[in-house]
Amino acid sequence: MEHANAQQGDFTLNGSVKDVFGHELPGATISCPETDISSTVSGEDGSFIIKGSLTQNQVIIISLNNYKSKEIIFQEEEDLNIVLESDVSGRDNTISLLTGDRTKSSVGASAFTLTADALSRTRATGLGSALTGRIPGYANGYIRGKSTLNGDSPTIIVDGMVTDNYGYLNLNDVESVTVLKDAAATSLYGFQSASGIVSVKTKKGYNGESTIKVTANYTMEDAMVSPTVLNSAQYASLYNEAWANDGNSGTIYSPYDIEQYASGENLDLYPNNNWYDMFIDPLVETQNIHVSGRGGSETFKYYVGMGYLHQDSPYQTDGTVSETYGTNQFSLGSNLDIKVNDYISGYMNLSAKVNNNIDTKGSNIYTSIFNQPPTIYGPTTPEGHVIITETDATSTYALINRSGYVKTTGTNITSLSGLNIDLKKLLPGLSAGGDLMYYSTPTSYINASTDYVRYRRDETVTDSLAFVQYGSNEDEPLTLAKTVSTSYRTQFQGHLSYENTFGDHGVSSNVLIQKQYYSAPSNDDDAIEPYIKMTYGFNASYSYKNLFYADFVSSVQGSEQFNSGSRYGYFPSLSAALVLSNYDFLKNDKTVSFLKFYASHGYTGNDNLGTSDRYLYKDNLTSSGTRIFEDRLGNPNITWETSRIANIGFEIGLWDQLSLSFEYFDDKRTDILLNNQIIPSMNGVASSSLPLMNQGEVQSYGFETVLGYQKDFSEDLSFGVNGYFAFNDNEVVNAAELYKGDDYAYPYTTTGQRIGQNWGYLIDYSNGNGYFNSEAEITGSGLSYDGNSPRPGDFKYQDLNNDGVIDTRDRAPMGYSSIPRITYGGELNMKWKRFDLSALVFGQSQVTSFNSGAGYYESYSGGTFFSQHLNAWTPERYANGDEITAPALSLNGSSSNTANNYYLQDKSYFQLREVTLSYSIPENWSNTMSMKDARIFFSARNLFYLDNMKSDDQTVAMSGVNTSPSRRAFVLGFNLTF
Repeated sequence: MEHANAQQGDFTLNGSVKDVFGHELPGATISCPETDISSTVSGEDGSFIIKGSLTQNQVIIISLNNYKSKEIIFQEEEDLNIVLESDVSGRDNTISLLTGDRTKSSVGASAFTLTADALSRTRATGLGSALTGRIPGYANGYIRGKSTLNGDSPTIIVDGMVTDNYGYLNLNDVESVTVLKDAAATSLYGFQSASGIVSVKTKKGYNGESTIKVTANYTMEDAMVSPTVLNSAQYASLYNEAWANDGNSGTIYSPYDIEQYASGENLDLYPNNNWYDMFIDPLVETQNIHVSGRGGSETFKYYVGMGYLHQDSPYQTDGTVSETYGTNQFSLGSNLDIKVNDYISGYMNLSAKVNNNIDTKGSNIYTSIFNQPPTIYGPTTPEGHVIITETDATSTYALINRSGYVKTTGTNITSLSGLNIDLKKLLPGLSAGGDLMYYSTPTSYINASTDYVRYRRDETVTDSLAFVQYGSNEDEPLTLAKTVSTSYRTQFQGHLSYENTFGDHGVSSNVLIQKQYYSAPSNDDDAIEPYIKMTYGFNASYSYKNLFYADFVSSVQGSEQFNSGSRYGYFPSLSAALVLSNYDFLKNDKTVSFLKFYASHGYTGNDNLGTSDRYLYKDNLTSSGTRIFEDRLGNPNITWETSRIANIGFEIGLWDQLSLSFEYFDDKRTDILLNNQIIPSMNGVASSSLPLMNQGEVQSYGFETVLGYQKDFSEDLSFGVNGYFAFNDNEVVNAAELYKGDDYAYPYTTTGQRIGQNWGYLIDYSNGNGYFNSEAEITGSGLSYDGNSPRPGDFKYQDLNNDGVIDTRDRAPMGYSSIPRITYGGELNMKWKRFDLSALVFGQSQVTSFNSGAGYYESYSGGTFFSQHLNAWTPERYANGDEITAPALSLNGSSSNTANNYYLQDKSYFQLREVTLSYSIPENWSNTMSMKDARIFFSARNLFYLDNMKSDDQTVAMSGVNTSPSRRAFVLGFNLTF
């Protein structure tokens, strides 16, 4: 602890905050505990001002994330020149818990906070993309994987209010994101907490010099991959091959036709169209600008941010569409804090975002592309009429240019306000407050519809182009129809808080009463009624010096979704942290700079029951005409899922340069709601109409470890890197699943397996290649197939139950599930003089899914072929010993086109997500333009994947070739501070 010489009394105290090399540190918080002086924040040049009255020996605390906090003893008036040392362990970093902000060293719960400083290094436009690779245990929208058979999305809280998502936030307005993982961190929200909580805080004003920041960038995105579209000659040859394999006589395309397609000499009669390249633009542009102002005084603090984003559409039009496809977003946010007097303070946060999107009337553009073979002339007749085929009465061209459009205007409106009253006159450390919160999402849809004349090729005319009208459709004028929907949330809460220190002992507590309403429009009378949750929360904290910390958090929460006699549940949790590095035997150790052990145990709940039915405790009656009948019987004992979560871990810092943390968690989820398959049908009541039961149980477990290194080599050079490795797994202990019988190779398909386990047929490779290579081999196998009978060139499956029939009884678990068991990420940061370089990587492993549909099943849409089909099984290829990359082709579907280990796809990958290089303009240049700081940057996102994809036509992030392609982005922009 240092001493600052100053006279006591009312005055203005100036100071600055720098690192050990003299670099200014903006954003440091300077606070004066146990005084009425508001905290202030150092400006862009590291300077700060404290105004007020300080008594002698008053403590002043200076803190900044990733630096060691410093305490100053106030004595005599003099400018304060504060020097902070970097701290890779982050012991004094702020962790934003639901019960309040705490230093990392004092937290026994499992929580990870990502600050605005870390978010500023990303050039992603959305918060979800910015989080990937930066937070251990958070991936694909899940926290620590899945732990239930029902809804498992984390609860989203923004500035204290439960919302549907955080997608409406402008990334530049976000101050911090905290992912809360265990019961000790989340149990305050009862049965909204079992799947974890993502808590977002937006930027607020501060007591300090006002700043204006301008951020602008231009982004060019290009497709990382494009489907390999075969030419017309290849298509015609493969179509003939599939036609013959299906037992048909003759051919559809003659050798002369194929020769003409290959020559390309007469594209009118023998077209060769690449519809994908014709309609999908490989480049998409985005422009983004954001302006914010921030500052304030002792009594009034403000933050205001305004943003605009424009993004082009990936569809290429012919210029006749009356509206321009694309997205325009406008955002405005203001956070105001007011100190009325020494006892009353308040805040008001207002924000709005308008998302105006104009898109095609047809939502299946990518799918429609693969419904049209390259051999079709088009997209229009020479006279400009739309060309279709007899098997598909629409076309990609028409969906984009002749079908109308949909203009969606979505608005997010948030209003948060609250008061806090300091009751220290009644009892030192006592305060009370209340909050009124409102969140609404009105959305309007303008559907512009039209119709058009359709023509098809006249196949009876072979020596010239000829078309005949198809159907009775006519060109129609554009008609407009408007619909509106809205949803809203309101949240009312009041709290009573107490915090005080008694010698070496610190205590604090908080009582919370909260009521939530959520309403969304629906034709279902049950859903029109608002969802209501009532919460009574309590937490108490204890600390001894800076050595030991304990927290008890609990809530009683109720919901009208459950029967009146059992609507409330109790969710307690306990956590503790022991900071060994603050004990005398380690306090001045040169090797171990930080060492903390922590653990937690508690209970959380989940009322996201995975069904659209509302009041499951009541019988559900439906009507048809004049008849009324029971759709599902009610269960008066319906309840929420309960999770018992235990968490234990440690953090260690070594030599003030290296940090390591490790956490292990165990989550037992019980009372999972499901259809009980064991109960037989009763007196004409189908099993699907029987009451749902809380009988499911899932056991989850895993660990996370984080390793970091940071060193400032000199005034001009610093280097830091951190990475994490996270593992999670689960087992369905009980799914109330009917034992299928001894004739099943696996009589249980859910119980005893992980959630989402992939199932399929195992290919029998005992003959060398896994295919039936002749009719004799099929006959000799003695196997019959349920469904499509095998042909030569189809897969030979293993008869696991040895009954001579290949059917569902032979399906086996294979691979993993679509939720990765392993995720890992890392970030590198390096500074050299005025240059900053950052790089972010992310990966996942032990995750699988099945390939199917377009790009894999050649029978899709009556025949779609890709590069692997060029070497499909044929008798000639087999006899010649040629490479075979696909089963025998079929236009109608075959026994091979089903889930099996040929189509099982390993979705593991390693990704270079982002690389950013920035340069700070010298001060003498920026100062001439009245700027405090100016920086230009270039960033690249999604530079490459290393994966095990079986096809080069899609990336691991795509669900199929007929979906929007993954894109890499190149961003050029600047940051200006005034």
